[in-house]
Amino acid sequence: MLRGELLMTGSGPAVINQAVLASTPPEGEEIESRFGSVTINTDQQIHFPTGMLGMPDSTRFCLSRFPSEKMARFTLLQSLDDMALSFIILPVDLANPIIEREDLEQAARDLEMPIDDVAVLLVVTVHRESGVAKLTVNCRAPVLMHVSRKVAAQYVFPHTKYLIRQPLSI
Repeated sequence: MLRGELLMTGSGPAVINQAVLASTPPEGEEIESRFGSVTINTDQQIHFPTGMLGMPDSTRFCLSRFPSEKMARFTLLQSLDDMALSFIILPVDLANPIIEREDLEQAARDLEMPIDDVAVLLVVTVHRESGVAKLTVNCRAPVLMHVSRKVAAQYVFPHTKYLIRQPLSI
C-alpha cells in the first residue's frame, strides 16, 4: 500500500520507544501551544542540529502528548525556541505500510544513527476541504530521531517514490 491511504488502526500510536513518549511526567512545565495546553519536560529536549526544514533556528524541541483525546494516537513536537511553533507528528514503526524499511535503514546510515535506536516520526498536516478535516503525512521527509541521544533530523529522501501529502485515514 505504498501509494494509497495510510490506514490507522488500533488504539494508539506505533511503538517508538515508550521511554520517549513517557518522558513528559506530570511535574513537567505546562505551556500554551498552538493546539492548547500541554505539559513538556525541558530536561527531555530533542536537539535538531540543523533545525526542521525551512526553520534552521529552531533546534530544541520536546515531545508531548497531543492535548485532545480525539487525536490521542498523535504526538506533539513542540519547539522550545519558539513556543508558537509545534508540529503534529505520527510515530510509525520501522516496519510500516508506507515507507520501505530499506529506505529507512539507508536514511539512518546517512544520518549516522543506529537503526535499532531510531524512532520514525511523520509530520502531519490538517487540510480543510468543504468544512471536513483531512489529514496527510509527509512521507518524503520523515523525522528520524536517535532515541538514546535525543538527536533528530528531518531526512529528505533523494527520490520521489514517497508523497509529501500521503492521505491518512484514522
